[in-house]
Amino acid sequence: MKSILAIITLSCGLILSGPASAAITGQWDFNSGNLSATLGTDLGYRGDTAGSTVFTTAAIGGETANVMQFPAALATQGYILTHGMGANGGGSFVNQYSLIMDIMFPSTSTGQWRGLFQTSPDNSNDSDFFVNTSNGIGISGTYHGAIVADTWHRVALVMDLTLGTEQMRKYIDGTLVGTQTLSSGVDGRWSLDTTALLFTDEDGETASGMVNSIQIHDLALADSYILALGGATADGISLIPEPATGLLLGVGLLAWMVRRRFARS
Repeated sequence: MKSILAIITLSCGLILSGPASAAITGQWDFNSGNLSATLGTDLGYRGDTAGSTVFTTAAIGGETANVMQFPAALATQGYILTHGMGANGGGSFVNQYSLIMDIMFPSTSTGQWRGLFQTSPDNSNDSDFFVNTSNGIGISGTYHGAIVADTWHRVALVMDLTLGTEQMRKYIDGTLVGTQTLSSGVDGRWSLDTTALLFTDEDGETASGMVNSIQIHDLALADSYILALGGATADGISLIPEPATGLLLGVGLLAWMVRRRFARS
């Protein structure tokens, strides 16, 4: 029994000494038919976007989900995302983060630019993450993967501006479809102030679509975590955060030692 207690003590020490897990600082699932947050701060309408927004239902994976239909936004429209993250990555702004969203664009959007994420709070320049006219995701002439029309996809953007290269990683339905090196690093164009914008662009490169779930983390998530999330589901994105390295190590060591203990008895 003392040996088991010692193992537990050691494991707890490893858990406490390990790095903190990635916090989910905001999630929006539209189950209440409005912009209220499941976690964090409610989204906000920009300009008169409320009049062009429809809360409805859609089938995702054979199940019914509550979703938001957003318009092809004008420059004065869109949605305000207050992410709740503090400055990180050694800068004055948020330089490490992950954004995940379950989205669907109808066939009428094919061949159009579709702004997904805008880091400029006043929409004063080009949006910072798009679906392009060939249905790939990215920015600055570098696009990967395919957003298929009339199909629900789980799109993830993972940003780490502290890296020298490949600061942006892009995923569709859990699969890494591409990485790219950006033109600015810490506290540059892709860093975040206290708010960002969704589904808008400064010169109207947008299209109407639907969103079922949006989630944001204060860390650049690992490939394995995004893979485990998989594709879009009616239930939305899991609210279980990425586990800390120390937690996994502690739990794994505890399980291994306990198995050895009982195997001998």
